[in-house]
Amino acid sequence: MASNPGQIPAGGKESISVKVSTRNRGGAKLHKGFTVYTNDPQRPEVRLQVIGQVNAYLKVAPNYIRLMGRWDQRLSQTVKITPLEGHPFTIKEVKAQQGQNLRYELKPLGNNPGKNGYELVVENTMKKAGNYRDLITIQTDSKEKPLVTIPVYARIQKTPQQGQQKTN
Repeated sequence: MASNPGQIPAGGKESISVKVSTRNRGGAKLHKGFTVYTNDPQRPEVRLQVIGQVNAYLKVAPNYIRLMGRWDQRLSQTVKITPLEGHPFTIKEVKAQQGQNLRYELKPLGNNPGKNGYELVVENTMKKAGNYRDLITIQTDSKEKPLVTIPVYARIQKTPQQGQQKTN
């Protein structure tokens, strides 16, 4: 949204204010453009841009889960979800989009998880070889970042055949 100061006389000066909503864009690069219309026949329109980085509200590390290995092994990964300075939040719900091949557990970090954050432990439960993808959605009470999504990629391999020997 931009303010309209009205007509500016030739050689005059005026400010144009631009307001951009950054809701749900924490940590993202911002690139917004707008047009100023003039009565100059040489330049009837001037395109202006606002470019910058929106401060993040929380950190998710790593930002995706990769489960790789044999189905008879315990395959798990831990993700830390921590608020950044001045943006405390509480996790209200964790859901997997499909969920049939994984199990997850949310653990608070310290006595004040709203400030210290959380650990999310995700584990494979598929008992055969194959690949799958899923998406974990975390609902928070943060107005700035109410939803956090974490993609899950899994490549589950067969177990080595019994009695098979390695040859060099």
